[in-house]
Amino acid sequence: MSLLSQKHLLSFVFVLSVASLLLSGCRSPRRTAEPDRISKHFELYMEQVADNNYDEFSEKVGYTLNGDENPDLLREIISWIGTPYLYGGTTRRGADCSGFVQSVYRTVYGINLDRSTSDMVNNGRRINSKSRLREGDLVFFRITGRRISHVGIYISNDYFAHASSSRGVVVDNLNQRYYADRFAFGGRVLR
Repeated sequence: MSLLSQKHLLSFVFVLSVASLLLSGCRSPRRTAEPDRISKHFELYMEQVADNNYDEFSEKVGYTLNGDENPDLLREIISWIGTPYLYGGTTRRGADCSGFVQSVYRTVYGINLDRSTSDMVNNGRRINSKSRLREGDLVFFRITGRRISHVGIYISNDYFAHASSSRGVVVDNLNQRYYADRFAFGGRVLR
C-alpha cells in the first residue's frame, strides 16, 4: 500500500470517527423515571381533587358544582373525559355509552350493571321526572325511534356524563334541545 493510500485510509477512518461521535450526540436522551409534564400536572390535579376542591372539579366538568356532589364519582368521571367513543368498548382507550356507565358504576359504587343500554333499564327504579333525578342516577334516551338506545350518569344541576358517539366521553346538559327532545326517563340503582 502506498503512502498516499495510507493517508487516505487514515483520513477516512478519522472522518468516520468524528462523524460517529457527532451522530451519537443526536440520539434522543434516555427516558428517566421522572413523569412527563402532563403526568406531573395530572398528579397535582388529583391532589387538589383529593382535597375536594370543587372549583377544580367545576372547571373540568364545565359547570359550577354545588359542592354536595360525590367526589369519588366526579374524580372517576373526570378521568374518563375525552375518552374516544368505541362501540363495544369499556376502557379509557375507547368506550360506548353503556361500557362507560358500567365501568364507572363498578369503580365508584362496586355495582355490576348489565352491559347493554336496553338491559340497564332493568337495573333500577324508573324516575319519570328530570326534577327528581339525583347524583348517580342513570339517564336514558331514545335517540332514534321508540327504543332506549343511549345512557348516561346524572351528576347535578341537570348535567350528566356520557359517551357520545361523535365526541367521546363528555358532560352535557339535559336541557340542551337535542337531549331534552330525546330524554326518556331516569333510573335509580339501589346502592
